[in-house]
Amino acid sequence: MLSGHKLSTFAIVIIFCLYLLFPSGLSTTDAWYYAASIKFNGEIFHPHHLLYNALGLLFSWLPSKAGCETLVSLKIMNALFAFLSLVIVQKIFYVFKIAEINVAIISCLAGISFSVLRYATENETYIVPLFFALLASLNYVKFISDRGDRFALYAGLMAAISVLFHQVYIFWWSGLLAGFLFEKRKRPALLYFLVSITGPVVYLIIILIYKGTGRDAIINFMLGAFRGNAALGLTLKGLLLSFINLIRSFVQIHGYIYNMLRENLLLAIPGLISLFMIFMAFLKIPAKNKINVSKRFCTVHIIIIVLQFIFAILSFGNAEFMVMLPVLIFMLVPFMAPNYEKFLFRIMIAMAIWNISYGLIPLHYKSQAPEQFLCDVVLSEKNMIIIASDDQLLKSMLYYKSGNNNFKGIYKSPAINKIKGEDQGILEEVIDSALRNSTEIYTNCLDEEAISRSSVLEGNQNRDFFRKYQTTLIKSWKQYIGTKSIYRVEKKL
Repeated sequence: MLSGHKLSTFAIVIIFCLYLLFPSGLSTTDAWYYAASIKFNGEIFHPHHLLYNALGLLFSWLPSKAGCETLVSLKIMNALFAFLSLVIVQKIFYVFKIAEINVAIISCLAGISFSVLRYATENETYIVPLFFALLASLNYVKFISDRGDRFALYAGLMAAISVLFHQVYIFWWSGLLAGFLFEKRKRPALLYFLVSITGPVVYLIIILIYKGTGRDAIINFMLGAFRGNAALGLTLKGLLLSFINLIRSFVQIHGYIYNMLRENLLLAIPGLISLFMIFMAFLKIPAKNKINVSKRFCTVHIIIIVLQFIFAILSFGNAEFMVMLPVLIFMLVPFMAPNYEKFLFRIMIAMAIWNISYGLIPLHYKSQAPEQFLCDVVLSEKNMIIIASDDQLLKSMLYYKSGNNNFKGIYKSPAINKIKGEDQGILEEVIDSALRNSTEIYTNCLDEEAISRSSVLEGNQNRDFFRKYQTTLIKSWKQYIGTKSIYRVEKKL
């Protein structure tokens, strides 16, 4: 029987192996772009996640010399930092002398939450800062355990580093600052705040080195995406998406699951087992026990949860800004419900079966073959037009493959044009001109999409647009989560 710290360590290692064995096969636009920037020394310092590409450059340097793909190396890096984040969660519980069985269960719940599972297997910027934020919390725990004011200094440094890896962690930094301000002494809060100034100093130094000393250059870099399409606001749709994506932070919910079940009903078995485990958990939910609360720790981290979720709402329900929420919420459970081991164990099994069956494995085996095909076509032909369902994804993949970040002849889908309020007539002129000049035109906009936010917004707009042309199927790829196809666009006979 596993004892001491062995049980939770064994559980965390198993989760780490899952991260490594099932990296995402469906990398995002950003994942390809960051990997390309690192591979070709492009945009190393991005305003909203300043140090991520720099760390990736260091981490992938030696593997790339050995012939390992940069994108693969960066996914391993995120898997490693997700693993280390769970180790820090484990250490926080050990400081509070939480029972080992609870440490193991909560570590697993955090590690197999879909948001963590998703980004631990992808080249995205949300896991590395989570590690440093948790390190900051660990030092805060040591501080409130009367181990000395130096831990306020360490907490401030780690919190500042987390913000340098992604600005959204400013709210974690703010929550910990509130915790130090609650103290009766001023010194800890002052130490925390002063050492945190290293963050803005590093930020400013990098701006001055890479962007120059001009006022406009500094402001443009700091505003980053807010100079483009990024914005904040409160809308009913954003509020609804916030709660949907909060649920998705814990368990994967996506229209492709329906496609999987439609393809093979046996794939419903993992889902039925998960639902049964949840039913059994709530059927035998234990009576309320005496709450074993560490009030200072709980208060501070509840503040962080609230701040992070409010920002996600104002960001129109951005799921990427909720990655840390399951970890934070599960971390509080042992303090609020210390004797819920059986209940939590059943929930953990249900989440693991569901998220591995409908999240981790499908995303690992989902191929980007259609986009790879289009990339090969673009790289082999000098004169061609691509109407892409996701033009930015295709451009990022081409950048990664070739080092060229300025490919011409790749256009947004008709649906995206309409959603963005752009004139579809311009796209028609591009296509008509290409057809007159016998230029090849390809599109991947006519797939039967899985039910998702984008498919609901786009509806049948792409199909309606292409009815005025002859579309000939070139190649298709049948997958459990939907068939992907490439068509040639020609004059209608």
